[in-house]
Amino acid sequence: MSEGAPVRMPAAARRAEILVAAGVEFARNGLAGGRLDAIAERAGISHPRVVQMFGSKKKLFLEVVDNAFDRIEAAFERAEPTLVALGDAYMKLLRRERTVGLVMLQGFAAAADEDVQQAVRRRHLDLMKSIARLTGADGLQVRTFFATGLIQTVSTALELSERRADTAWSAWILQLVDPSPEKHISDES
Repeated sequence: MSEGAPVRMPAAARRAEILVAAGVEFARNGLAGGRLDAIAERAGISHPRVVQMFGSKKKLFLEVVDNAFDRIEAAFERAEPTLVALGDAYMKLLRRERTVGLVMLQGFAAAADEDVQQAVRRRHLDLMKSIARLTGADGLQVRTFFATGLIQTVSTALELSERRADTAWSAWILQLVDPSPEKHISDES
């Protein structure tokens, strides 16, 4: 094989490599500013090959957003089933994989696009339901958990001091919640 020739790898491995490259690009530039040629270059393949595998920039973006939500869900599934432990697992994920929080924020930012809005809304609501299922939290507690998580996501993205984004602060906020009698999350949560 000549120097500089692309390395052949299984399609699943190539797809995963493209998703990582796309995660970096979309975390930095969002859906509107993300460039498929930059993703292809970072992944070491051609731009047409990216299009062939994913169909469009928006479809690739949505897969990257799904991947970020999948990573959050997996972190929650591995954690002790309490809101504080899930918050801690989320913060560890954000610190370890910076693109996860940035991609999630880019998904919210691109919600003016109806397809993106529907996909992100679905994943957001599914994650809320998972948190309720895992922890037994009621609707108010889950909404408070998400509000706290959004502050942590922004604090981490902006690299604010640890004091503003630590788990102890989150636990304090969650303890302030006056639990409501509802036990299940609806789509209106």
